[in-house]
Amino acid sequence: MRRLAPLAVLIALVATPGCADPLAGPRPVLATDPPRDAVPSDRVEARLLAAHNAERARVGTPPLVWDDNLEAEARVWARELVMTGRWGHDPAMHGHGENLWTGWGGRVWTPEEMVAEWTAEKRHYRHGVFPNVSRTGNWTDIGHYSQMIWSGTTHVGCAIESRGDRSVLACRYSPPGNIDGRRAY
Repeated sequence: MRRLAPLAVLIALVATPGCADPLAGPRPVLATDPPRDAVPSDRVEARLLAAHNAERARVGTPPLVWDDNLEAEARVWARELVMTGRWGHDPAMHGHGENLWTGWGGRVWTPEEMVAEWTAEKRHYRHGVFPNVSRTGNWTDIGHYSQMIWSGTTHVGCAIESRGDRSVLACRYSPPGNIDGRRAY
């Protein structure tokens, strides 16, 4: 993990074939339910979706559509992390892309600030064939960003859970991005 901003930590993962996860190696392709179009159920969700789509518009990828099944899946994992104090990706083979963010210290984080920390990774992004897409030589330095803008991803669902002075944002993406041998857009 690395700190990108005071009191915030980010982590990205995908569950795809040939994923360049240096710790886990390739993952099997999993059968998942097809994405389901939905409308964000509240203003926070609408703002999370808008923050994703603003960056996608900047690079010319189609806007994401909200999926309440992905949101429910993300909420379960965000709640688990905030309730247990643990940190890491969902070990369940859920077949979706996943971005995680956490902030603590009693500060109130806006949805736009949370997503902006993923977007800030674009300073290291180099357009190319995944995993050779980072100016640092390490794709994990841009993994949140590339998942956000991945043109093959069509749906997203996110959830924020808080407890005490800690908040966790989890987003799930379908189909997942960050696939070896492909371009983000």
